[in-house]
Order: sequence, then C-alpha cells, then structure tokens
Amino acid sequence: MCLGGSRNKADLGNPAKWGLADLKQFGALLLQYQSDLQLLEVDRDREKQSLREIKSNILKGAQLSIFSSVSETMSLVAGTRREEIARFNKAKDDKEFAKMLKARTLGPEHSETQTQLRKSIRVSTFFFLTTRLFDIPLDNTRSSSKA
Repeated sequence: MCLGGSRNKADLGNPAKWGLADLKQFGALLLQYQSDLQLLEVDRDREKQSLREIKSNILKGAQLSIFSSVSETMSLVAGTRREEIARFNKAKDDKEFAKMLKARTLGPEHSETQTQLRKSIRVSTFFFLTTRLFDIPLDNTRSSSKA
C-alpha cells in the first residue's frame, strides 16, 4: 500500500503518511535533507563545546571567589592578630589596662570583624567542599576494586 508522503520535512516524522511501498521515496527524501542533518550535527557539537566552556568558566569563577575570600580572610586575621599583640603588649606593662582587657567584651569593630571572618570561613569551606565534590568519581566500582 502506497501512502505517499507529501515530500516535506514535517512528514518525515509522521509514520501515518508513509508505508513500506514508499521506502524508495522516503530514502530519497532523507538524502535530500542529509546536508541539513550535517549542519545540525555541527551546530550541536558547537553548542556542546560552548556548554563545556561555560561550565569551566563557572568553576574558575568559583575558584577565584574562593581565593579572594581566603585572601580577605587572611588579611582580616593578620590585622586582628596585630591588634591583639599590641593590646597584650600594653597589658603587660599597664596593670589597669590588663584588668580592663580581661573584663570587657568585643567592641563593635571587633564584633564585625569576627562576623566577617566567620562568614568568609563558611563561604571558603562551602566552595572548597563543592570543588572537592566535582573531583570525586561518580562510580564506586573503582574505589571498591582498590580495597
């Protein structure tokens, strides 16, 4: 039984318009659109490459964020350490200052520094753990075979 598709791209995916007797006509139509398929394959490969580059850039951005966060943390820690050393050196010579140093709580600037340090440590830890997660193999067969 010859159903005879209408020879356009829309009919290629409709099995109701084609029968076994239309096989030669269907093959000829596929050959006509072979160049379109090749262009689509090239476009698909190009899009896959773009997606890989985007993923790579996202990962690099996360790593840069980690490094800048660690750098900020280290500078905050260094500044806090210097201030602490200066206070303790002063407390060593001045008994009243030593009493006050023991009794007082954190001032607003030190409290804010402490909050920033804690936040940056959390962010650094999060990014470190997520980047480590990407390095772990997804199949457990390799790790179980080593044991």
